[in-house]
Amino acid sequence: MERISVFSKKKQIGQMDSLGFIMGIVGLCAAGVALWSVRRLHQEVLRLKREQYSLEQKVGALPGKIESAVEPLRIQTALLARGERVSDTLIRNGQLYHEVSGADAAQWLMHPSLSSNVFVLDVRTNAEYAKQRIPGAKLIPVEDLEMRYQTEVPTESEKILVYCAGGDRSRLACDFLSRQNYPDVYFLKNGLQGWTGPMEGDSSGSLIQILSKSRVSSPSVG
Repeated sequence: MERISVFSKKKQIGQMDSLGFIMGIVGLCAAGVALWSVRRLHQEVLRLKREQYSLEQKVGALPGKIESAVEPLRIQTALLARGERVSDTLIRNGQLYHEVSGADAAQWLMHPSLSSNVFVLDVRTNAEYAKQRIPGAKLIPVEDLEMRYQTEVPTESEKILVYCAGGDRSRLACDFLSRQNYPDVYFLKNGLQGWTGPMEGDSSGSLIQILSKSRVSSPSVG
């Protein structure tokens, strides 16, 4: 009887240990699930915060976008009220100036009847202008435009074609001139990189060769 009792106690202890082990495994699994749920919840909160921040940024930028969209119309309305000439295309498109490809602009300058009404403005540097330019272009670097446009950019031109090397400086110049009551300003897309017409200037750059004294041949003595 005692042996049976001892065996029963050992069996009960073994069952309790197994139950405790199982309960421990279940507890670990539950803790893992809880940790995963907390992590997912944290990620969701972060996502919502990012979306809220993005939405706030968009809402904050909305007044500026509306102002940018309305500004060309305000400027053009003011010009019309003063009896100035305004392009209906610009009004419909909500733009301050036109954009033209290099091929189309080259076509203008190839026809004498059209080229006489086109004022070509180069807003690059003196060095860039000397190296390569559109024939007949007037050089006014973009940083000097505000001081010189009134005396050097004619208001009676039918078209004012503005270009630079790639387009960044000429966009600034077009925006500026359009705000100074020039009605038909044309931005050359991609600048000289998109130009397909003829060019003039020293495209190879100047090359100065200096001969050392050792290479100068002395006159022979007869």
